[in-house]
Amino acid sequence: MQIPEKNQNEEYEFVNHASRTPKKKISPIALGLLFIAGGFVCSYFFIYQKIQQMAEHSASVSYSMKAMMLGPMLLIFGLYYAVIRPDDLNPVSPRDKKWLYIFVAIFIIAMIALYAWFTTIARGYGYSL
Repeated sequence: MQIPEKNQNEEYEFVNHASRTPKKKISPIALGLLFIAGGFVCSYFFIYQKIQQMAEHSASVSYSMKAMMLGPMLLIFGLYYAVIRPDDLNPVSPRDKKWLYIFVAIFIIAMIALYAWFTTIARGYGYSL
């Protein structure tokens, strides 16, 4: 048996990734508050103003359901980051994933409710979607 002259693994660094703690560049609370603020702004522009246009009986109201979903989505996931405070911004622990799935379910239910509510309001003002 011959010993190699040069260690083949000398150029590589071996790291146990499971033992590292992830580096956070922004805290989950700050990200959550930023999302919540953005959610309020988007909700104002994409939902509230459209309903105001309908209440004023504008000749035409242009809206986008995708844009309308942006506000509640930012609010819901902002609450996830602010309240749950996951260990990392990308949830990897079982606790964080469980809570993320719960918030995704809340998001889906909220989007269905938003669509039903908006169509009811639009029909109430005499608009057809």
